[in-house]
Amino acid sequence: MNNSVSTAGVLWATCALTGGHGYFSGTDLVTGREIVSIDLGPLTTPEGFAVNKNNTIAWIADSTRDRIIIVDLVTQSVTGSVSAASEEGKGITPFQVALSPDETRLYVTGDTTEALDVFDTINNVRLSDIALPSHARGVTVSPDGKTVYVALYSTDQIGIIDVESALVTDALFVGRLPMEIVLSKEGTTLYVANQDGNSIAVVDTATKEIKHIALDDSPRSIALSASELYLYVGMFASGVYTVDLASTEVINSVQLPFSSSSVDVSPNDICVYAMAYEVDGPQPTPVTVMDSPTVNVIGILSIQGIGRYMQVTA
Repeated sequence: MNNSVSTAGVLWATCALTGGHGYFSGTDLVTGREIVSIDLGPLTTPEGFAVNKNNTIAWIADSTRDRIIIVDLVTQSVTGSVSAASEEGKGITPFQVALSPDETRLYVTGDTTEALDVFDTINNVRLSDIALPSHARGVTVSPDGKTVYVALYSTDQIGIIDVESALVTDALFVGRLPMEIVLSKEGTTLYVANQDGNSIAVVDTATKEIKHIALDDSPRSIALSASELYLYVGMFASGVYTVDLASTEVINSVQLPFSSSSVDVSPNDICVYAMAYEVDGPQPTPVTVMDSPTVNVIGILSIQGIGRYMQVTA
């Protein structure tokens, strides 16, 4: 298969390298070639990340050293880092991050804390933490920046946070072990991957009504098409499903050699991408390229090291 795909955009990825170094890369989706290559340093395990709208800055969660790494994507260099530890020095093991629409705040969930950390991205300082009912993983922000949603995986809930008051205003039971979440462009619908519930919860953010899309396997990762007609689901059993959101049915599927740690869609809705989850054996990590919405495999991209998380931007 070819390593080039005729679609616009950049595929960003965090990876762990042999020897304990973290790595951040950007792959041009037209040529299939790596155009950004940044060594994040030793004793670093990069996890979730956010990239600004201009593709010039990235904020990367480092779970090993309890910090947010700041990267200049133009000069391809690490420009600094901010500790994610509390004022008492307690670490959070940061995993997932979400950038506010105005790009002034970064929200960070951690595996060893029941709190949401808030960072000022202009002055690069940790501002505060917001107490949560339980541990959280997935996180996203409403289009108006007023509400943050977190996946409270240890209590099977979605937490709804009012940014102004810095309080959890509601917690909705959505299914067993919610981990990954994605919000529609208008902020009206939240999609939740329930890993142990074999389902996708569909949450109306206005009414808080919840519906479920049943699956025959555990969803590991999800991505919403630009048209918002389809939801792509990376499964534990090495498959990627296309869910038609009008019928709430799985209409296409493909089996892959590996489980997917991340899935995403090109900005023009032409291709779907699935990164293999912590592949054992020889590197680099494969990213399978599929046609949208059929999920027919049309190519393979290669990412250095052991892939952690992936995201596609315009």
